Amino acid sequence: MEINGIFEVVPDSLYAVQFAGEPDHEFSRTFRLWRDMTYLECFFEEHYGDLLRFWEYMSVEEAVKITKAEAHRLNRTLLAAARAGVRGDSVNLSGIFRPLHPEAWRLGNFEKSKARGFRKHSWLRIYAIRLGMNRFVVSGGAIKLTRTMNEREHLNEELKKLEEVCGFLKGDQKDEFGLFELF
Repeated sequence: MEINGIFEVVPDSLYAVQFAGEPDHEFSRTFRLWRDMTYLECFFEEHYGDLLRFWEYMSVEEAVKITKAEAHRLNRTLLAAARAGVRGDSVNLSGIFRPLHPEAWRLGNFEKSKARGFRKHSWLRIYAIRLGMNRFVVSGGAIKLTRTMNEREHLNEELKKLEEVCGFLKGDQKDEFGLFELF
């Protein structure tokens, strides 16, 4: 997995990596997929058993509708919080992203983080590396219908991307993409 670039989604706040072979950075790619009716129908049909364990009586069509609406809200909220944080408002990305592992008791730089949708038991996740207060680099996103990420291949892929981005940022001594000039 090779990182092609890191792009500013919201200057001085929200960034996203683009992996080699991908036409978009991960923020755009994730939300594009969550708006794609065909992709969502195929995803929920493939993972229908997980969906039923998540919500006992939900149809694929209802899951698609919920996902599209919640993704739209999550996208708007993340962008608004990033912009608000740049202005110095109390609402910012640091209030939306949480540590990936709940046992993390202290937030630090290069913390693996997740943001989730706003519905109770939301299955939408955006994964990112925390660079500092209100500064995050999105590594990807997924629909999580299982208790842990280790249970499905598409979630394992997101863990690998998080590791890759975290390792890259920690080792980017030459500051190839100019991120650390911002601090």
